[in-house]
Amino acid sequence: MSLGKRLHEHYHRELSLRRQIAIRALCSFVVTFVIARGYTYSVHYHLLPLRDFITPSGLHIHHLFWGILLLIVVGFGALASRDPRWHLRMAVVYGVALALTLDEFALWLRLADVYWSREGHESVEAVAVAASVLALMAVGEPFWRAVVREIWPGSGRGPGTSKPSPPPRERR
Repeated sequence: MSLGKRLHEHYHRELSLRRQIAIRALCSFVVTFVIARGYTYSVHYHLLPLRDFITPSGLHIHHLFWGILLLIVVGFGALASRDPRWHLRMAVVYGVALALTLDEFALWLRLADVYWSREGHESVEAVAVAASVLALMAVGEPFWRAVVREIWPGSGRGPGTSKPSPPPRERR
């Protein structure tokens, strides 16, 4: 059996839905951030024959706009669906949206276009924090669940804790 097939089987057999969602969000987040930074770098330094997205009226549409729009769509989708397959798909779109939004974190923090200034580094720091949180969810979820159970007894399954009530059934 090939390595790819073995990893695929491990992914679906061994990982909880939460970890699968976190891994998908993390991967799409990192890939989108690298692409967005690469594109803006190429435009800024005229490395490729690429240009900013500017409307005929002269309005520059930052990729922050598209990130927020996607976050709205994913948020609504997450509220509207309880199907795990849709949550796995939405995780990819969420990672893309989060990267587009946080890549311009300094812009919405300062309400000024500081992407290429010293303050623009705040965006890279925000991306590093978000990637770290997603990675902790993807890799360390069992550990963090145990920490929560230790800090707040009765908050999850484990020795000496009460069984949580089943989730409400979806109405059709």
